[in-house]
Order: sequence, then structure tokens, then C-alpha cells
Amino acid sequence: MDNTNKKTLMNKRETDWFRGIAALMVVLSHYGHWLKDILSLEGMAETFCLALTKLGIYGVDIFFLFSGYAMVKSLGNRKMNWQFIWKRIKNVFIPYIIVIGVIELLSGNLTSIHEFWLFISGYKYWYMCILFIFYIGFIVIYAIIRVKGIRVIAFCVFTYALCYKLYQYEMSPFWYVSNIAFAIGIIAGEYEDTAKKIVDKVWIPMTVLLSIGMAFVIKWGLEGGVNWGGKPEDYQIWVQIGATVIWTLLILILASKCRIKEVIFTFLGRHSLYIYLTHVFVAMRCINFSKIDSISVRFIISPICIVFVAFLCNLIISGMWKLISMSASIIKKYK
Repeated sequence: MDNTNKKTLMNKRETDWFRGIAALMVVLSHYGHWLKDILSLEGMAETFCLALTKLGIYGVDIFFLFSGYAMVKSLGNRKMNWQFIWKRIKNVFIPYIIVIGVIELLSGNLTSIHEFWLFISGYKYWYMCILFIFYIGFIVIYAIIRVKGIRVIAFCVFTYALCYKLYQYEMSPFWYVSNIAFAIGIIAGEYEDTAKKIVDKVWIPMTVLLSIGMAFVIKWGLEGGVNWGGKPEDYQIWVQIGATVIWTLLILILASKCRIKEVIFTFLGRHSLYIYLTHVFVAMRCINFSKIDSISVRFIISPICIVFVAFLCNLIISGMWKLISMSASIIKKYK
């Protein structure tokens, strides 16, 4: 391993692997909802489906952690610049517009200005909507503030204000409970050297403690929460936010200390954006495909189709950018 990797808190190979896990968790969370709707389940089967439905939030925690960290690492010590902004637009916003635009058209949506606004803003795909807001917040804060400590504080305040507003608007908890993971990613990126030293020293006891914390959270979630008196919403939201912090720190430590060479989840991680964007549309068409009688066969075919479509989307959009780049080079050459 080279010296650069030794100084890096989290390497791309490991973050890709964990992104693959996160993509699978998000897909499985929707499978849990679909199975509960389609089948009449009781006992352990019902508990298993409930466990699946809980996975999506923790998958988003992983995405937000690595996104915040990657934003800081991508900008580095440079001032905010158009190249950085264009990279976000090119790698995230334009793929979203292309893929979801096609899905919305095939679904018969985009029939009004309101529908078009929901599409552009990412509102129907809440993760994308929050991600776009974080991108804008990061760009504005880092363009204005140059002092590391102050801009970290500013971003944390921005995250709190966003979560508080979403809570006030009575949005579902999944709109804001994972958002702290993005701020943790920002902090990890800005104070990488310090974070790495801490992780290297205490990663074993911290992994044990955080794993015990997650065991409590899992038990609490599967039992439907614990009645601690008063209104459940007064404390349950804090338990959910606490779970996000515990899980995010655990993933940060594992991503820092693990050296994973497994290729399947790494492949899924590299296509995780397209898996997220397409999985509901593709899976529902597979699950509702009436020409196949067996529901179990439909559910087995569904993930294969999701991965294939995600790979195809990535291939097409990557090819589009290469074609544009080649065309620009040719035009520049013969100008």
C-alpha cells in the first residue's frame, strides 16, 4: 500500500464496497414493504419483513457519510470553483435528469408544471432532493468561508436548520434522520488526520461498543419501540437520530480499517446511483409481470434486472460523455 493510502481515512475501494452494501440495503427495504403488501405473513416471517423495511435508512446513512467525505476530499485546499460544481452536475444531477426523466415519461407523469417541479427538485426521490440541498449548501458555505473550523460549524448549523424545518413541516422522519451522516462525513474529511489517529488507536473497543449500541437499536426497532412515557414522538425521533450516529461512526471505522478485495459489492457500489434511481421502477414491473405466474420467480428476476438496467444506464451515460469529449476535441483541433 502506498503512503497516500496510509494517510487517507477511507479509500475509494472500501467506500465503493460499502456503497454496494448500501444499495442492497435500500433495495431490500422496498422488498420488505412489497412482501408485506403481497403476502399475509405472521410470526418470524413478519418480523423478517419488518427488519428488511428498516434497512433503507441505514443504507442512506452510508451514502450520506461517503458523500460528505468525498465532497471535502474533492475540493481539497482549493477555493470553490466551477470545475468542482460542474463535476457534481455532471456526475449526479444530469444522470438523475436523464434516468428519472425517462422513467417519468414512461410512467405518464410530467403532465403539469407542478409535476415538472417535483421532478427537477428530486422531491419524489427524497434522497436526491436532500442530496441536492446539501450540494448547494456546501457550495455556498465553502465559497464564502475559508477558515476550516468556521465552515464546519456553519455546515453543521445548516444541517440542523434543514432538519428542523423538515421536522416542522411534518415530513416523514426518513427526510431528516440520516442527514447528520452527511455532516459527520464533512467533519471526517476536514479533520481527516485527527480522525485517522483516533480510529487507529481505539477502533477495536469502539467497534465493540458501537456494535452493542446497534444491537440495542435493532432490538428496539423490531419491537416497535419502547414506551418510556409521554408522547412517543418526543423520544423516538432522538433514538432514531442516535441510531444514525452510532451506525455512521461504525461504518466510518470499518471503512477505515477494512481492506476489502471482494468485487461483487464493489461493482454494485460503482453503479449505486443508477441502482437507486431505477430499482423501484424496474422491480415493480418485474413483480407485476403477469406473464410469470410464480411471485417468487418475479422477485428473483427483479434484482437481476435492476443490476442490468443500472449497468446499462451507466454505460450509456458514460458513453455519452466520452462522445461529447471526443467531439469537442475534434472541433477544437480543426478550429
